[in-house]
Parts: sequence; C-alpha cells; structure tokens
Amino acid sequence: MSTSVLPPILHASPCVETVRSRIHYKMRDYAAYRFTAPESCAINIFFDLAQEFDDLEQVYLLSVLILHMFFQYEAELYLKDETNTLVMVTPPMSGPHTERRPEIRPETWNDGAYWYVPVYGKNAFALIRNERFSANEAPLGVLALRVNHALESHGLLFLEKYANRVGFCLDTKILALRNERHVLFLRKLAHDIGHNIITPNMRLKLMLNHLEGQITSLGELLQNAPDTAAHSDICAMQQKMAEQARTIMGTFKNSALFLESLLRQSHFDLGRYVLRPAKFNICKLVVRPQFERYRSSFDEKHLYVDENQPSGPSEPCLVEADLGLISQVLANILSNAAKYSVPTTPGQPGEVRCGVEFVPGAFADGGQGVKVSVFSSGPHIPPDEAEHLFDDNYRASNAAGQYGTGHGLFFVREIINAHKGVSGYTPAEGGNIFFFMLPSVS
Repeated sequence: MSTSVLPPILHASPCVETVRSRIHYKMRDYAAYRFTAPESCAINIFFDLAQEFDDLEQVYLLSVLILHMFFQYEAELYLKDETNTLVMVTPPMSGPHTERRPEIRPETWNDGAYWYVPVYGKNAFALIRNERFSANEAPLGVLALRVNHALESHGLLFLEKYANRVGFCLDTKILALRNERHVLFLRKLAHDIGHNIITPNMRLKLMLNHLEGQITSLGELLQNAPDTAAHSDICAMQQKMAEQARTIMGTFKNSALFLESLLRQSHFDLGRYVLRPAKFNICKLVVRPQFERYRSSFDEKHLYVDENQPSGPSEPCLVEADLGLISQVLANILSNAAKYSVPTTPGQPGEVRCGVEFVPGAFADGGQGVKVSVFSSGPHIPPDEAEHLFDDNYRASNAAGQYGTGHGLFFVREIINAHKGVSGYTPAEGGNIFFFMLPSVS
C-alpha cells in the first residue's frame, strides 16, 4: 500500500508530515499486535456502534457485551464520577454478586478471581473540573473481567487496547453531552437575564422619566411662587435634584445599552457575538456620550482634558455598526486611559485626548475609514509587550497595581474584527494612542 502519492502542496505541509508519521507509527503498531480476526472485528464493531448510540448507558453496555458475545468474558465497567468515586455503570456479572470496589492501577492486574484492566481516555471529568494532566497519569475507570481460561500476554494486550478504545470513545461522548447541557443552560440563562434584568430595567426607565417630569413640574411651580426666604433654597434644591436625575439617567442609559448588547439571546445561542448593525453618526452617538461618561473619572485622576474634547470633523461621521458593542469598545479604551494616564512633564498633569477623523483609502477595497483615537499620557509601552496588548488575559507591565482582567482590549479586537474594521496601538509623543477604525458609509 503506497502512501507517498500526495498533491505537491501537501508535501510541503508540516501538518501532513505529522499525520503521515502517525499513520506509519500505527501501521507498525497494528502489525505488531497481530490481532486475530475476531479481535479486530470486535474493535471495529465497538467503534461503529459507539458512534451510532447517543445514550451513554447503551455505550456502557456495548463495551461489556462485545467481550461476552465474542469471547465469553463476563465483564463490568467502572468509571470515576465528578467526585472521583469509582461507580459501576453496567449490570453486575451473572451469578452471585458481591459489590466490588476495584482498585485502579496504572497497569492490568488480577486478584486470583478477576482481571482488572485500566480504562484510559482524555479524562473528560478532569477537564470538567479544569484539571490538566495527561491520560497516562490517571485512568478514568476500570474493566473488571471474569475469564473462563488463562490469559496469555496476547490476550492481555488485546484487552488493554480494547479498554483504551472504550475510554477514548466515552470521553468524547461525555464531553459532547456535557457541552450540550452547557449550551442548554446558557440559553436558559439568557432567557432569565431578559426576564429578570432587561425587562425590569425598562420599568426603571419609566420611573426615571416620571421623576424627571416631577422635577420639571416643581421648577414650573417655583417660577410662579411668591419670592420668600425659602424660595432660593428650594430653587437650589430643585436644580441639584435635576442634575442628579440627569446623572442617574445617563448612567442608566449606558448600563441598559451595555446589558442589551452583551446579553442578547443570539450570543448565547450561537456561541459568538452577533451584530445588530445600524447606520449612525459615531461622533454623536458613541464618542461624545462615552467621553462625557468618563469625564468625572478624568477629573478624579486630575488629568487635563481640553474643553474642546472630544474633537471631530464638522460633517457627520457615519458608520454601519452595532451601537451597543461599539460603545462598549470605546468605553474599554477610555477606562484604560483613566487608569493608566500619568504625567510625563514635572509639575504638569497627565492628559487624555479623544478624536475622530476620516482616513481615505483605509481599507483594501479603497474605502474610507472613520478612525477613533484615544491618547493617554505616559511612558511608551515596550515593543515586546505592545504586540501582545490585544491578546486575551494579557496585561502589560504598566498595569501593575491597577485592577483589571486583561480582557478589555481583547474584546475591542474581537468586536472590531467582527465589523471588518481595524484596531491597534501606536506610541506617540508624550504618551500612547489606542484606536479603532470602521468603514465609512454615506
């Protein structure tokens, strides 16, 4: 049998060479095993039917019935559960049965009455518990067999290889069922979020609107009320209440926008962010509201912000994008600017700037881009760290002592990539610039 005739492009592929070498390795292995026709048939039938059966109990039964029907071996299958306890998952062997607690050893062994064969796999239960170790370190269970004749080395080799096939198949089945349950849970969770968080938020918005209406009515009453000693105090109180209501409403709108965009049912159903694009002016609906949201954070850090910030063109900067997700993208960048901006000149405060500009020919098709940039003062990020800034869970050395997860910029890249845009970092005089760019639309 020839394995050398491959398309030229495949000859140059490291992946092909890896797979080819593994095939050769297994060919040598199976030649050395010298399995009999019944042994090879038993393994093949197990594989065929294990793919056919969806019920784990059927696969458990299959693993022991194959041994009984082909070789007259009576067998029981024991597997470790989530608590690492060994549990018998097949019916007991025929005849009087005493509950056994087989000992799991890394090798096949017998106690004079039974043979115990370790069942190796990829340790699905360990993966569920987020443990990491190789299959050789921990069998996931054991096959207990009562054999009606002496077992020679060849018979033991077959049982060990058969048990390994059972283990790897069960791992695949267990993980598939676990993932199915996980997806169903996420879908139910999305429904619960919609019912218990997003819907009540709509009622909260109505209550805030009602409060704003009452504050406005109070102001109208004050305009027509006689000028008394308490009049000015009541006016000041009304203005303060009005300002607080505006702040609460602004915070609520941002929270509601982010909840709606991040906790959509479609994200949970498909396992990825699903965009809801619409055409809008990014300066008006994203850049200015988000910058104003963080202005108080800049003030708390004593960062200089020019009164003309954020800056942008006089004409509308139209993009077709997901408003909520793009707002969260900019919020992540501005949040970093508030945390990491530091003075670079003695006696001068740190600074934050934000701007929007058109970039002609920004994309491969020659299309114009709308670029949003955030400058924050501070030392440049070292080049070896800069190339990893948008990696998940990565935090640069300047993040020491600051709260964070290392996920914010990864989210930025994920969302901008989903919009067919560009995101990045570049050093600038006196600081650093983080930016993203989306295709401009008319």
